[in-house]
Amino acid sequence: MVSGLCGVVLATSLTVAAAAPPSITSLRVQVQRLEATLADQQRRSDALSQNFDAIQARLVNLDHRIRRMHDRINRVHNEARLTGRLLRGDAVLAYIYGASGDAKGLSLFTQNSTQAQAESIYQQTVIGDIAAVEARYNRQERLLVADQRNLRAQRSEIAAATAQAASLVAQNHAIAVHTNALVASMSARLRSLVLQAAIAAAQAAARRNDAAGASGSSGVAGQLGGSAGANAANRGFTGLIAGVARGNAAGMRALGAAETQLGVPYLWGGESPGVGFDCSGLTQWAWAQAGVSIPRTAAAQYEALPHVSLKALQPGDLLFYFNLDGDNAVDHVTMYVGSGPYGSQTIIAASHSGTRISLDPSFSYGLIGAARP
Repeated sequence: MVSGLCGVVLATSLTVAAAAPPSITSLRVQVQRLEATLADQQRRSDALSQNFDAIQARLVNLDHRIRRMHDRINRVHNEARLTGRLLRGDAVLAYIYGASGDAKGLSLFTQNSTQAQAESIYQQTVIGDIAAVEARYNRQERLLVADQRNLRAQRSEIAAATAQAASLVAQNHAIAVHTNALVASMSARLRSLVLQAAIAAAQAAARRNDAAGASGSSGVAGQLGGSAGANAANRGFTGLIAGVARGNAAGMRALGAAETQLGVPYLWGGESPGVGFDCSGLTQWAWAQAGVSIPRTAAAQYEALPHVSLKALQPGDLLFYFNLDGDNAVDHVTMYVGSGPYGSQTIIAASHSGTRISLDPSFSYGLIGAARP
């Protein structure tokens, strides 16, 4: 199973490398396949972990039984030695004081026997009884030792199984980590392609509206008098958002802070002014300069902040985008500017790797809502 998963990961990696550049559709399919593979790996990791836990529990139980067996063997061994000493002591006392309670042992003191006869009686009675007791203890100890050897043999097998299970867990975890890294990389690439396409489409729409406005053709620009400026014309090229050029003081301070970072490179995970930002790093930092603390990620910002209408935006408001990389989550955020090269449709954003923070036209693809910190 593990080698099979390696093959899937390698094949997928080679496929991605060979597709240069991949289309959005094909890349999304590859991401979905990798995510399915990752889900299988995670389910296998869960099963392997449960198996490891069960084997580990058996090992702990065997260790406990072996310790108890060791204690029993020591107890039996000590009881045998103590009992032997006590019996021999009793026999000597009986011999010295004639206090034996045994009828056969009593003959040592009541019969007129020779020394040889006395020794024979002593061997047959007193020492024979002691030997029988010791023999019983010895048999019991030998049985316990045999049981202990059996438990230790079982422990050796279980320990080997535990090591193997731990190795399988580690191997599958490593494969899952590698697959997850591929998913993250490909998802980032997919998100970049989607954003590039969406921004390019919005820019093309803006150019068309500019051209329409300059020629005085019918449409938004024509209806508004054919303004040479793009502001009036651009109000219509997405049809989803509308707003004002000035808003509340906090929003204007946040926007001003964001605009100081124009030209700073996009940096995944970045949150350092003058060095690099990702999309939510920029919005979090900009609003912090206005004295407002907001969560770090786009999804968390969308979840936590008060939502506002897409038709009543103010500068500094945040626009959120959903499922750009096929993850069914809010995965991008931009800031509404409200006036600029694209008129009321202007936004500022750290878009994706290879770009810099810039003023762009708003775009509708994936747009899910807006919020005002």
